[in-house]
Amino acid sequence: MTKDRYFILTAVVLVLIVIVASLPVPLLVNAAKYAQVGREILVNHDWINLTIGGEAYDQKPPMLFWLAAVMFSVFGYSASAYKISVITVSLLGIYSTYRLGKFFYGKETGLLAALFWGTSLGYLHFHNDIHTDTMMVSFVVFSVWQFMAYFKERKWYQFILGAVGVGLSMVTKGPVGLLIPAFAVGASLLVHKQWRDIFNLRWLVAALIVGIIIIPALLGLFRQFGLEGIKFYFWTNNMGRVTGSYQGTNNDYSFYIHTSLYMLLPWTVFLVVAMFDEIKSLVRLKKSEIKTVEVANIAAVVFFLGILSVAKQKNPHYMLSAIPFMFIITAKWTVRNFAREQFAKKAKVISVINKVVTVLFLAMIPFMSAFFFPETRILYWIIVVLMAGGAVYFVLRKIDLKKQMLMLLLASSALLFTINYNMLPNMCKYETSIEAAEIFNKMAEPGATLNIYGEKARLWELLFYSDSYGTYLQTPEMLDDFLPHPGAWIYTTEAGYAEMQEKGIEMEVAHEFTEHKKVTSQSINFLNPNKRASRFQKMYLLILR
Repeated sequence: MTKDRYFILTAVVLVLIVIVASLPVPLLVNAAKYAQVGREILVNHDWINLTIGGEAYDQKPPMLFWLAAVMFSVFGYSASAYKISVITVSLLGIYSTYRLGKFFYGKETGLLAALFWGTSLGYLHFHNDIHTDTMMVSFVVFSVWQFMAYFKERKWYQFILGAVGVGLSMVTKGPVGLLIPAFAVGASLLVHKQWRDIFNLRWLVAALIVGIIIIPALLGLFRQFGLEGIKFYFWTNNMGRVTGSYQGTNNDYSFYIHTSLYMLLPWTVFLVVAMFDEIKSLVRLKKSEIKTVEVANIAAVVFFLGILSVAKQKNPHYMLSAIPFMFIITAKWTVRNFAREQFAKKAKVISVINKVVTVLFLAMIPFMSAFFFPETRILYWIIVVLMAGGAVYFVLRKIDLKKQMLMLLLASSALLFTINYNMLPNMCKYETSIEAAEIFNKMAEPGATLNIYGEKARLWELLFYSDSYGTYLQTPEMLDDFLPHPGAWIYTTEAGYAEMQEKGIEMEVAHEFTEHKKVTSQSINFLNPNKRASRFQKMYLLILR
């Protein structure tokens, strides 16, 4: 099925349409923050000591920022260059998913797993809203593939590459990059009783390789924060999120179960059936069969998501590194359920449910493009009508697995294209921090800087899109230390403006924004044009005198 070149070409074209539509969408919040760190690497001519808004930065290791800096140095500062750079690295993750799936279950499963991953909502959304997890997942699955191949084929370079993958994972997000390779490879060696491989000095070589790779991250943290920076990297930033002592108050232990239901769209139905079949298969396993069973993928998923589930801080992007392994399991059972006659009834039920999912996808599009934000561009309607029409064609017919996948791809691509081409650009018009940066770029005097004032404002896009960025003043005390600073520009909330007035600060209102709404805090009332005005906030762009 996946050997059909036309099928694969169609899937690639649909994904490219969605991705191309996402490239001009502005970077916001953390995605803009990480891009700004990369920008400051070039401005400071310092690839080791990271900064954000001119202040020392310790939250994440430098790999993503290095990549951003390289792309910015070649193509200039743009969201598109940043996104394309991460997508390029992610091709390694898709290929590694294919090779790992093929290694365990054959080419058909490997291709299907890679297709599931590269066309899923979790993949496409978080290559628009970029996080360090977006990049780490590629190194994680690459590492597991190389290690598993080594313990079967015994080629020395595979072990070295596996260790390099772990090192790159850790220099992208920290020690959490070690967890999945450890769970997957460790569980496989334990179940198959490969004691000589478990207790082997070669792991010291792996540790040395990883240590060398993460030196730049540790060096930057030590220079800027001393031993506390090293502690933060190895302990606080990881265990603090688990215990809630650093960040987090979420006690929903089922968070990643219900989150996966939409993160893995449009393949969720296949996943649910596959995970049920996988668990049932493992429960029924006989002792004599244990040595032949593959446990690396299920161990990566269960143990990693188990830790994430008990952690006090939870975010959808945290689970990205587990998704390729979930899709390998999904691909394995999808191939079996649709290839064997005894599963014909189950396959038919899956097909019916997926048709319902397709109809729901298509039903959402008119609300977005005809009611929420009416779309008038002809190009949009041509593309969406073609995609939706193809999906409807398959809904009305009896379909095999290949046609079922095309149906879901067409419907999900039409929906995601609508979100990227229509919804997000329209919502970003109300994210006035970007407009504020544009006003500053046109009107500011040479040498002026654009700054943020407000607790938890997280308006990092203001810095990224300004020609001369300043800093983030999070508290009144930080503002006091910043003053007096005549000529500086400050973007703040209505409450922040009131505080500055109370302090008697001499300033001029360069622009008052009366229709501000953060893209990350949407509501049905805001999306409804008839009630949108009730959800607006005021923001102020000020010039200190």
